[in-house]
Amino acid sequence: MALPADNSSWPPAPWDFAYTTYAENEAWYLGDTDRLADIYQRSKRERATHLHKGQVRSGGVAGAISRFFWGRPVPPNQARTRLHIPAPADLATLSSDLIFSEPPEVQILADEGNAVDAKAQARLDLIANSDAAHAMYNTMGELKAALGAVALVSTWDTEIADHVWLEASAADVIIPEFRKGKLLACTMWTEYREKDVYYRHLERHSVGAIEHALYKGKADNLGRRVPLQDRPETEHLAKSVNSDSLILTGIDKLTVSYNPNMPTRAWRKKGALSFTGRSDFAGIQPLFDALDETWSSWMRDLKLGGGKILVPESALHTGPAGVGGYFDESQEVYAGLAMPGDAEKPAFDKVQFQIRVEEHEATAHAIYREILRSAGYSQSAWGDYGESQQTATEVEDRDKASERTRDKKTLYDKTAIAEQSWVSLELDGLLFPGKGGKTLDRRPNVVFPDVSQIDPEKSARTAQLLNAAGAASTETLVRRTNPDWDDPQVDEEVARIRSERSFAVPDPATFTGDEE
Repeated sequence: MALPADNSSWPPAPWDFAYTTYAENEAWYLGDTDRLADIYQRSKRERATHLHKGQVRSGGVAGAISRFFWGRPVPPNQARTRLHIPAPADLATLSSDLIFSEPPEVQILADEGNAVDAKAQARLDLIANSDAAHAMYNTMGELKAALGAVALVSTWDTEIADHVWLEASAADVIIPEFRKGKLLACTMWTEYREKDVYYRHLERHSVGAIEHALYKGKADNLGRRVPLQDRPETEHLAKSVNSDSLILTGIDKLTVSYNPNMPTRAWRKKGALSFTGRSDFAGIQPLFDALDETWSSWMRDLKLGGGKILVPESALHTGPAGVGGYFDESQEVYAGLAMPGDAEKPAFDKVQFQIRVEEHEATAHAIYREILRSAGYSQSAWGDYGESQQTATEVEDRDKASERTRDKKTLYDKTAIAEQSWVSLELDGLLFPGKGGKTLDRRPNVVFPDVSQIDPEKSARTAQLLNAAGAASTETLVRRTNPDWDDPQVDEEVARIRSERSFAVPDPATFTGDEE
């Protein structure tokens, strides 16, 4: 395959179907309530049209969408409170934090009998173990959790950096090409809009080459191909491509890796889409919607609970130019007011609505817990929500759900990071000779910490119990409490502990006075 022909539909089938879901998930991720209302109200209108034509039934997903809180139009002349809780964004951040808050380490594997090339490892550290790389991993973690997948790309620009680096592109700006689940090529695209004119820069990565093209078209049509010089953002690429608009990489590897969040469920029978990833939001958008409705209802109670004062018309002050009237709540003394009817009936009354704090809070917390459970995370990930006291063992068991989900996701991250670190180091050797980049015989090793966040107190307590039971050596205890240490650090700490123990004062309870 190659880049699309002029005037092709955009996005191309079957990705136009996938991009509808990507747009919905992005709206939840960004908390864009205007887009959410538009998406669900449009879905409701389309469903009504299909029902009128007898094409669909009232149940199922379409029926559920029509009942969404964000899909209900606000009646004219009513100002209803509609608020959004950023639970989707929090969920994406939680996923990224679990995987990348303790960043992975990318290591060159030593060949048998040979030491690791220190210069090459230093170059790899710059590419894949630097602060910039770790920051990119965090962004990658959020994007793949929200949208279902990312493309991890090896990229470079000799005019702005003296090394190759890794970059992540989200699922809603890539078109991957698969064969039997293996990535053959991948097109990334960027959009530049000028009123009703859409410029799209397409960058197709295949083995050994990257093709660049600029198209000028409309919202749903790619339009015609134009020179790269037509946009300032792509003008610099015109100097790098050959007569076929290609940049030859000089290596026999693909400069992009597809990194899914989790395997898809809904699209497993949809051809090429069966190899895409699954968002953490999949199937739980109704829970996000219910949480927003609960929060909006709570805030509406607060607004109504402010209380209303009912006053006779004679208590109103005349507005400007004699128009309308208003009641001055700050006035302390009122003249006698003539009230029709019962003379003893008070002149003023009030209306005070109930603020249902406990009911709303309990509902919101129940929805929070269901969101976490459905996404595969521990219920404690966002707080305990007033749950009863639990033992340490119960807490540990409860927290294991998040770690299990993390372990599944890191399998995909390890593959993608190892593959593109391998590619980047080889490219770096060609583009910046003599600085350490080189071709490796095999992929680097990617090591994630055993757990996302280590509790120092829990780790120390475990080590103390193992030591008291005589169930672990000093070296094992040091490694357990410091899983990120390498062998020299462990050996140094073990030697220091043994040295300190040799000079320790003996315990009077066990000291016999005998000397060895």
